Amino acid sequence: MTTSKKLRAWVMTIGAVFCGAAPVGSEAQAARVEAEVTAIADAMLASIHDLRTLAALATAADPHVAALARQRLRAAGPAGLAAFTELHADALATALRPRADAGALARMLGLSAGTGPSAAELQLQDSLDEICAQKDCAAARLYWYTDLEQAKAAARASGKPIVSLRLLGDLRDELSCANSRFFRALLYPDPAVAALLQTEFVLHWQSERPAPKITIDFGDGRSIESTITGNSAHHVLDQDGRPVDVLPGLTTPKTFIADLQRAAQLARSSAGMNPTARAAALRSHHAARLADLERRFNAELAAIGQGPRRMGQGGRLEAAPRAGRAAPIAVSKARIEVPMLGALGEDVERLSDEELWARLGERRLAELELSSASLSLLRKQQWRSGDAAQDAADFERAVADLRGAVALDTVRNEFDLHQRIHRWFVADAASLDLEALNRRVYNELFLTPRSDPWLGLAAPTIYTGLVGGGRRVQARL
Repeated sequence: MTTSKKLRAWVMTIGAVFCGAAPVGSEAQAARVEAEVTAIADAMLASIHDLRTLAALATAADPHVAALARQRLRAAGPAGLAAFTELHADALATALRPRADAGALARMLGLSAGTGPSAAELQLQDSLDEICAQKDCAAARLYWYTDLEQAKAAARASGKPIVSLRLLGDLRDELSCANSRFFRALLYPDPAVAALLQTEFVLHWQSERPAPKITIDFGDGRSIESTITGNSAHHVLDQDGRPVDVLPGLTTPKTFIADLQRAAQLARSSAGMNPTARAAALRSHHAARLADLERRFNAELAAIGQGPRRMGQGGRLEAAPRAGRAAPIAVSKARIEVPMLGALGEDVERLSDEELWARLGERRLAELELSSASLSLLRKQQWRSGDAAQDAADFERAVADLRGAVALDTVRNEFDLHQRIHRWFVADAASLDLEALNRRVYNELFLTPRSDPWLGLAAPTIYTGLVGGGRRVQARL
């Protein structure tokens, strides 16, 4: 008999002794027995302090016992998460592996083959997600606080800085904003990222606002549901919750790690300073980061045959020398042709902003390696038709397109959004508390201010043939 069954049997026996045998057909007596049994189970679980025992009960067949055990593990913090993952290590490894294709049956039913977990795997993953406070936690196994004051208390006790994620939606939900889903799939499962976050930071997340969702209903039982618009940012805070940097949007794991390490060092070195000295340290750090970004940006431009440029505070690239249009098209030949064109007095035509970012993004592809944990999760989540050859080709194309998008995001977020954040710290380091900084991120960088309840999706100047343009407001109690 399993531990949970023994516990339940014991509780039922005690309940019968306390409450008496319920007469057949007596609903009131049966309800009384159940209430007493539940109260006894609660008291018994409250007396259990061994985390490994609670980890065993967290996947018990009895839902009440399992829920209470998970709550106790969650309340125990990272130690509760560690107890659960250690006890269930083999089962978690199995659950992460993509299952065999269902083939013909999936094609016949029009379903995505082999993407649904078994009941036991679903319970295991849901239990872990609840303890972590993050959807798809099995791939990274990070513990997230959802209360900033608790995160600050843990940071002070450990001497660690805080990574505070702001997102649209709920990190525990599948349909949180797209950025946060990419973090869960591409950043957090990376072994180096996960190790850094686990050992060097206290983690916290907070919802900026609900994530807007869109559903396409085909009218025959099939539908597609996803989110639309929204962005996320990782605020790096010292142990008292004061911001030292913000990492906007999605970047490659390599860039994410480098930014986190620099911010962590700044958070630690400035933690004990008085306000004046701390503001000076922050200004100095961010001024140095701006200078380094400008140097690296122009080095990247030179590598693709472009002259130097400056990034304006509004994100627009300022005017720069012209360049021959044909030469920069292929990087390999540009290295040969551009110097010769310059020697002949031939200007090389300046690439447009869109073309420039695309070219710089291509150069980042070499540093983007998706971890095996990320690839495993992608395979598990990817839609599959049931045709093995087609599915393999589709997955390869999807990963290639995803890598290109992440590389492009990296250069845009680094050389555009992040440099603007550095400017804010240089100008206003003394006055940028967490909420003020977060408001600027969402108002000025992400262009989704709280003052716009429709997140830019309302278009009153466009006629749709629908009352109110199809927009509805429902009261929620």
